[in-house]
Amino acid sequence: MKPMFKQRLRAASVVISVSAALVSATPAQAKVLAWAECYPGYVCLYGDINGEGRYRNEAGPTSANVGSQMNDLTSSIWNRTSYTVCFYEHINASGSELVRLGPDQRTSNVGSAANDKISSYTFC
Repeated sequence: MKPMFKQRLRAASVVISVSAALVSATPAQAKVLAWAECYPGYVCLYGDINGEGRYRNEAGPTSANVGSQMNDLTSSIWNRTSYTVCFYEHINASGSELVRLGPDQRTSNVGSAANDKISSYTFC
């Protein structure tokens, strides 16, 4: 083979390899992996919609304070407990009730009234 042809062949091979890697890392996969981090018996809070971004998962239906990692930073939730859970504006389940989720219910977007405002939750 001629040297110029070999160079073009190698370049084409690199482009195909890079393209294949980019196609395999789709946003849908990232979303599935994020929701997958929420196990039965846990309440999971996510910083972005669709169960993406930073997250916190905690066993049981009560948290007096979601902690600095998620305080006022929640955009989506999955309640994987067997309880109805209410999410509140302030710590110790005080202030306004912002969201209510039944057993094994999730919301991909808590909505503008609750987005980035949740500080605690408890069964209700």
